[in-house]
Amino acid sequence: MDYSAHYARFHPDTAAHDTSLDAILSRWLLPRLPAARASSILDVGCGRGYALRLLRSLGYSDLSGVDIDAGQVGFAQSLGLPVERVGDATEFLEARTARYDVVLLMDVLEHLAPAGQAGMLSRIRAALRPGGRLICTVPNAASPVASYVRHVDSTHQTSFTVESLHFALSQSELRVEQIVGAEFFFRPRFLFWLPSRRTLQWLLLCLVRARWRLIYLAELGFAGGWKVPLAPNLIALAFRQ
Repeated sequence: MDYSAHYARFHPDTAAHDTSLDAILSRWLLPRLPAARASSILDVGCGRGYALRLLRSLGYSDLSGVDIDAGQVGFAQSLGLPVERVGDATEFLEARTARYDVVLLMDVLEHLAPAGQAGMLSRIRAALRPGGRLICTVPNAASPVASYVRHVDSTHQTSFTVESLHFALSQSELRVEQIVGAEFFFRPRFLFWLPSRRTLQWLLLCLVRARWRLIYLAELGFAGGWKVPLAPNLIALAFRQ
């Protein structure tokens, strides 16, 4: 399977896309990364290396990435990134006990069956140093576009709620610090007298999510309904205890 051909449909090699993606990844990663720029960071399932490229630009120096797809790895290596193709990421991790301060697992876990998820997370925990952290993103099953995100990729096995992601992480003896919605679209500066596509999209997003929020309030009650993230993805921060 040439996964890189599918991936390129969503990530065109353009300056505008790079700028937009850097803004999204900065919003997701920077509040959750250690301040020390010498921290050892591994990106599992790194794809084209976009996260590693951003971290390199921010001064993080001890970076590495692995992926199973030759096309993705080749693209990342063309950017001068320290990325390696592996046949099995769990075997790669097994040989690196207590090696990393941070492991990124972004849009990977949904590609694995439940047994594979448990094995991957257990290997990641072992590869983290004591106090090391995992930053993980997955599709959000509670999002208004959950079905689209779940099936937009034929290799997706599942999607997650906050509760199911917490269960998967905690069963691997990781201490879950946070699970929240990971937004792709940021609130624009409103200029109602000069409408733009961006402000109109934001207003539509608010209207759609208001309807979904009412559904969750009705079904789960006010205590539970307010807590459900509606963003397309979830992002989790967990630590090796």
